[in-house]
Amino acid sequence: MLMPVSLKYRPMDTIRNHGIRLFIVLSLLLGTGVCCSAESDAEVLLKDAFSVPGWKIDGETYRYGPSNLYEYINGGAYFFIGYGFVALTGANFSPNTGKSDAVAVDIYDMGVKLNAFGVYQLRKDSQAPSLGIGAASFGADDYLVFHKDRYYVEIRAFFPDKKDQSLLEKIASSLAKRLPGDTSLPDELTYFPEKDKVMGSERFIRGGILGHEFLDKGLVSDYRIKGTKITAFIAFLPSVKEAVRSVEQHRAFLKRSEKKWLPLKGFGEHSFVSEEPYHKKIMAIQQGAHVVGIYDLKDIAVGRTLLTEILQRLK
Repeated sequence: MLMPVSLKYRPMDTIRNHGIRLFIVLSLLLGTGVCCSAESDAEVLLKDAFSVPGWKIDGETYRYGPSNLYEYINGGAYFFIGYGFVALTGANFSPNTGKSDAVAVDIYDMGVKLNAFGVYQLRKDSQAPSLGIGAASFGADDYLVFHKDRYYVEIRAFFPDKKDQSLLEKIASSLAKRLPGDTSLPDELTYFPEKDKVMGSERFIRGGILGHEFLDKGLVSDYRIKGTKITAFIAFLPSVKEAVRSVEQHRAFLKRSEKKWLPLKGFGEHSFVSEEPYHKKIMAIQQGAHVVGIYDLKDIAVGRTLLTEILQRLK
């Protein structure tokens, strides 16, 4: 089972000895109507959001930003910062009974809904069923993860003598109801047609589609057509000029890789069809500030049909 990266960096005894840090960013406080200038107001917000019988917030609240997130999750900081990380909020929970049980809650403000979705999709356990919390969620006995709007949330537990996922679900449900925003998925996902799409395969990539710097960020989704899996992508570029340049860089890469490319008939000057190293046939086209493509193709006709449908949705 895929574990959240931050769990790997922070052993559970860290939760017990140092507690959890719940960091409320300015936008979170404004979104809930709480003034961030008053520490007592922040405490009230936390107690309201995590009002689980028999448990209390233990210790102070803290904040981390892009400049010092590494102090909290070490190498894991680069992953979140790459996805537009704004701030992390954390709080410590302990039982009123004085037992050594502990629960840690981390809220990552990722700036926009698409970034939070991207982080969740790349870290989720694809085999775990959704728990119906936030926009999407999964978990086990000692951790729970969900995302809602611009927020990605991890809840971790230290239970020496028992396993209790129901407690984590209560905390997560209470928090999800109070976090600002809605539980809808990013609007950009509608660019992909539903027919033949592999359910839940959408990913938001930052750092290079197919490993290419000139396709730095964008959406990717798998399709299964005529028994064959292919992948569609939509790269987001800063401008039309940069999108054209991206196609040119891609064609230059293919030439260096000794792969011939040909113009994609009917799709304009800034398009091509070729062989992508390790990914069979690929076709790509610039439209506006986007580059749209299909790879792992065996049948060019199938790719043309899907490419046309995506381009229509982008208009």
